[in-house]
Amino acid sequence: MISLQDGELFINACSKKASMAKTLILDTTLREGEQAPLVHFTEAQALQLAQRIDESGVDFIEISPIVGRKQSGIARALLASGLDATVVLHGRARKEDIDTLLSFDPSFIAIYLSTSDIHLASKLRIGREEAQARAVEAVEYAKSHGVRLRFTCEDASRTEREYLLGMVRAVTEAGADRISITDTVGMMTPAAMYSLVKEVRAATSAGIDLHCHNDLGLALANALAGVEAGADCIHASVNGAGERAGIPKIAEVAMSLQVLYGQRKDISVEKLASLSEIFSKLSGLPTDPFSPVVGENVFRHKGGTHLAAVLREGRAYEAFSPESVGRKRRIVVGGYSGRNVLRYLSDSLGMKMTDAQVEKSLARLKEKERDLFDFSV
Repeated sequence: MISLQDGELFINACSKKASMAKTLILDTTLREGEQAPLVHFTEAQALQLAQRIDESGVDFIEISPIVGRKQSGIARALLASGLDATVVLHGRARKEDIDTLLSFDPSFIAIYLSTSDIHLASKLRIGREEAQARAVEAVEYAKSHGVRLRFTCEDASRTEREYLLGMVRAVTEAGADRISITDTVGMMTPAAMYSLVKEVRAATSAGIDLHCHNDLGLALANALAGVEAGADCIHASVNGAGERAGIPKIAEVAMSLQVLYGQRKDISVEKLASLSEIFSKLSGLPTDPFSPVVGENVFRHKGGTHLAAVLREGRAYEAFSPESVGRKRRIVVGGYSGRNVLRYLSDSLGMKMTDAQVEKSLARLKEKERDLFDFSV
C-alpha cells in the first residue's frame, strides 16, 4: 500500500521538471512485441523492422534467441549487422539458457526470474531462498564470461518489498550491471511506482530498467514516474505491442521525454509515424487512429472553437507541432467546424464569401450527418 507521504512525494516530484540523467530506451518489439497475439514476423521482416527501429535512435534492441530457430537466426543477423543500438539477448536465469545466449558471443544479455510469491508458488514451485540462490548463481555464472548483464525481477510490483530489495542487493553484489523492475500485470499506480523505484535506487548501484505493462492503461505514466524516482531506462515497443494490453509505445516514450523533460533530442521522432505504419503493414494490426503521436487523428481538428485558435496558432491545441514528428495538421469540415473554417476556405480559395453566404453555408453544413472532407494546412 502507498502512504499519503509517498503520494505527496510523488506529486511534489511531478510538480517540477525533474533533473534526470539521460533516459535510455530499450525496444523490445522483436521479443515482447512478437509475444502479442497475431504478431509474427519472418526473419526478413524482423530485420527490416529492426533496421528502422535502430534508425529512430533507441539504445537497445532486445530479442530472445532461445524461443526457436527463427529467433536464433534473427539474433545472429542483428549482432552481425552493425546496428548502432546494443543488441540484448534475453533468456531465463538458467545455466542452459545462459549457455545458449553466450554461444552468440554477445556483449549484453538479460536473464529473468520471478520474484513474487504467486509466481514462485504457481510458476516455479520454489521458495524465496531457493529463488535468490538461483538468481545469484545465474548472475555470477554469466558475468564470469565477461558479458554485461541485466537481471529482471519478474512480477516485481507484486513482490513483498523487503524480499525484492534483498534480491536486488544480492544480484547487484553478484555483478548485475542493470536491474529491471517489472510491473508484469500492470497493477501499479504512478505514486506506487515512484515509491518502489526510490527504494530500489537506494538498494543498488546498478542501472534500473522499467518494464511496465498496460493492463489498466498506466504503463507510460508508471514508467515516467519510475524515471523521476531514479530509473534510467524504459522498455517500449512499436505501437505498444506485447502480452495482453501491451507495454508503452516507443513513440509516446520518446515524445514524452522530449516534450516533458527536454531530453532525448537525439531520437528521430520524425520517423516514428512511418515506423508505426511499417509495423502495422508487417503485423496486419492497424494503428489506432487515437494513438498519441502516430495516430491518424492526432493532428486533425474539427471543433469550431478549436479551429478558430489553431488556424492562428497551432500551440493552442497541440502539445507539439505536427512538423516535429513528420506529420501535417489537418482541418476537418463538418457540422462542428463553425464559421471560422468556412471563412478560411473562402479566403484560401479566393471565393470572397459575404457574411450572409458564410452563415447560409454554415446552416447547411450543420444539417449534414457526417463530416464532408478534411484538408492539410
